[in-house]
Amino acid sequence: MNTQSETPGTGKKSGARSAVSRNETTEIKSALPLPTDWQAIKWQIAEKYVEKLQKRIFRAEKNGDKRRVRDLQRMLMKSKSALLLSICRVTQINRGKRTAGVDGFKALEPAKRLALYHQMVNIDISLHKPKPTYRTYIKKKNGKLRPIGIPTIKDRVCQNMLNLALEPKWEARFEPASYGFRPKRSCHDAMVRIHQNLRGDKSNMSWVFEGDFKACFDTLNHDWILGQIEGFPEADVIAKWLKAGFVDNNVFSETEDGTPQGGIISPLLANIALHGMEKALGIKYAPEKRAEGITHANHCKTS
Repeated sequence: MNTQSETPGTGKKSGARSAVSRNETTEIKSALPLPTDWQAIKWQIAEKYVEKLQKRIFRAEKNGDKRRVRDLQRMLMKSKSALLLSICRVTQINRGKRTAGVDGFKALEPAKRLALYHQMVNIDISLHKPKPTYRTYIKKKNGKLRPIGIPTIKDRVCQNMLNLALEPKWEARFEPASYGFRPKRSCHDAMVRIHQNLRGDKSNMSWVFEGDFKACFDTLNHDWILGQIEGFPEADVIAKWLKAGFVDNNVFSETEDGTPQGGIISPLLANIALHGMEKALGIKYAPEKRAEGITHANHCKTS
């Protein structure tokens, strides 16, 4: 089958052969940047390429094709489009773009972003050696301080690339009624869901339980997380991040538990760690037809 991909910097089309049989790895020519001009890169082409691969990972996971999932994940993590989008997110979009890690490096100018791309484009991500996070603190509403671990710019870029590949697989697994740290979901969606479940005379829902995990990110079990992502092509790199430690007031400390709240991949790892909690509590979700469409109502054990 012939597929077409465009080079973001030039707009030229190039053909690429891809074998789509079950036992073969699909190869698609990845989008390339314009070597000399960061601002001229056609981001829509890179986004379209990455999104297409993510959809294929999602479908393969739904179909139970584990080998296909791993092949597509490797392809996505090696793609230049994923690298471009990751650098853009870390150095342009995220609010923490002006905060450096322990190495003091930042890339706030287009020339530095392009230089960073050229430094990382030929690096094997499986050989990446994470640096410790930079520990800082922010004040909570109750006056207490919350520790935040800030990875280096390069670590954040690599984390985002792995996040792009790991997230669609787990989106195929996550419960339909969870909303925290999920793509294209927000607290407003959760509020609508609660309203739909509680409204009307036919509703058997008469209460809402609100809970909180104490120091959730700081106490996540590393072995449990790594067991959950077993089979992911770059699970070893994630293990290195979890064990990279942190630097606080120029003092290095090891990390035996938890994942840094400043890490891009940390919210996904938290969701992966908590996945299965509904099953343990006896909560099941069944599709129900309503006037506004199909929703998933929860059926939980009361005993």
